[in-house]
Amino acid sequence: MRRPLTLYTALVLHLLRVVPRVPMALGAGPAVVACFLPLALSARLEPGDATLLLRVAAVLCVLPVAFALDDPAANTTATLPFPSTVRRLLRLALACAPLAVLWTACAFLLKAAMHPDDRVALPLPGLSLEAAALAAAMLLLAVLGLRLSSGVRGSTLAAPGGVLLPLVLALSPARPELFAVPYGESWDSSRWAWASALAVATGLTAVLLRERRPTTRGPNGTTTPTGPIPTPSGDPHEAIRP
Repeated sequence: MRRPLTLYTALVLHLLRVVPRVPMALGAGPAVVACFLPLALSARLEPGDATLLLRVAAVLCVLPVAFALDDPAANTTATLPFPSTVRRLLRLALACAPLAVLWTACAFLLKAAMHPDDRVALPLPGLSLEAAALAAAMLLLAVLGLRLSSGVRGSTLAAPGGVLLPLVLALSPARPELFAVPYGESWDSSRWAWASALAVATGLTAVLLRERRPTTRGPNGTTTPTGPIPTPSGDPHEAIRP
């Protein structure tokens, strides 16, 4: 157990060094500042204003996810004794966890700036669903970007797509239904729409993140997975070559 734990520790320390700090600071930093200003200015926020600010904070905190899977050293890290799926999942966890914490901090800052009687009108679970669906869509764009850039820079597609997606949603005719007024007529149906978007984006991302095994084409046109076949003796250093 000591050797695998040591290897995972070394991998996590390496990934911590390559976390996209600049995009995270440029995205989540303004979100926290914007949500802290009403409290700093002793302004009382209405539920509608707090909801709008929290939605803007969600967009700003989601944008750095576009850079979470960027790996300029992809050719080097491919030789590590870890599947690419494991490396990418760890990279996502290390990048997304601080963003989720910062967005949660934005929510508590906005609630603190509201009148105590109005705080129940800020539906954090429903707004969290919107933020999670936007993050899943951003991640899907990043994974598609990896496919287009040979696993190097998912942000080539996700960064511009992450800017355009909220604009398209905000300007689309379906905006009143998607960004519904909390507890209004369209609130419940909009939650189902966001939940469906989250499920679809997560499922597609999981499929695209799966590591594809290399294959060889036989003389009759069939493809078979490549890799060494262990000998009957069980010696891991020997293989039967076809």
